[in-house]
This record gives sequence, C-alpha cells and structure tokens, in this order.
Amino acid sequence: MIINLKSQISNLKSLNRGFTLVETIIYVAIVSIILVSISYLILDILGSQTKNTAQLEVSYNLKTIANFLRQDIKAAQNINSLSGQTFNLAMAGDDITYNFDLGNRQITRQVGSLSPAVINTNQVMINGSFFDFSYLARSKNVGINLMIEYKNPDNLPDYNASTTIDFAVELRGRR
Repeated sequence: MIINLKSQISNLKSLNRGFTLVETIIYVAIVSIILVSISYLILDILGSQTKNTAQLEVSYNLKTIANFLRQDIKAAQNINSLSGQTFNLAMAGDDITYNFDLGNRQITRQVGSLSPAVINTNQVMINGSFFDFSYLARSKNVGINLMIEYKNPDNLPDYNASTTIDFAVELRGRR
C-alpha cells in the first residue's frame, strides 16, 4: 500500500508539472521577437503601398494630360496663339485652349466658348509651359514642359512623388 501510494504521488507530481520561470521567459522572448518582426514587415508593406499610391496618381495624371495634348495638337489645323502658360489651337470645329493655372497649380482645357475644364485630378499639382517649335511655314510644332507633383501638405516622405516630362507634338491636321 505504501508503494502504491508513493507511485500515485509521483504520478500526480508529473501531471501537475508546469512551466518553470526560465521556460516562461524564453517563450515570451521568442514570441516577442516574432511579433516585432511581423509588425515591422506590416509597416514596411503599408509604407510601400503609400508610395505606390502616390506614384500611380502622378503617372495616371501624366498619361491623361499628355494624351489630351497629343490628340488635340495632332488634330489641330493651326496655332492661333501660344504664350508660356496658354495656347490656343484652331480646330475643324471649335477652337481648343489649354492653360496652366499657376495659382491653383492645375491645367485647364476649354473647347470653344464652354467653360474651362480641369483635366488633372485634385490630388496633384501641375506646372508647365508651352513653346512654339514651328519651323518657318513648313511644320508647326508645340513643345510642352509638364511637371506633376503629388500633393503632400504634411511633407511626409512616403507621399513624395513627382515627374517631369518634355515633349513636342506636330500639328497634322493642317491643309
């Protein structure tokens, strides 16, 4: 009976055995390292997503504005007027006027007597100028300098995105 009682006590001791303090500290340290690593990974992914969003917005505006300008200039019959910030194209229908609004940092497109329409999104700031690259009476060319910058009022590094492009387009709708 005493032997049986001793074996039951030793069985109870082995069943009630918990973690020691050292095991608990090691466990907490390992879990902490894993959680901190995962947190840094998530923060890095979110930061990259923010940078990509800003760059995509700038790229989208660049493509949209450049396509409008190329399409209209190629279809134009003549250049009515051209200054640094504004130019007017003589079209088969209504004339088209482009204007860099430096105060609001946007570009507008006006068809005929309709009110000017902003062709960039409100998440970017636009700056640029137009140049007359025409050569005598042989060819009519418009040069465009376009700078697009993502709006970043708090000057956060993840939202810094901008691009600048210079290109020229020849009028092909001339007779």
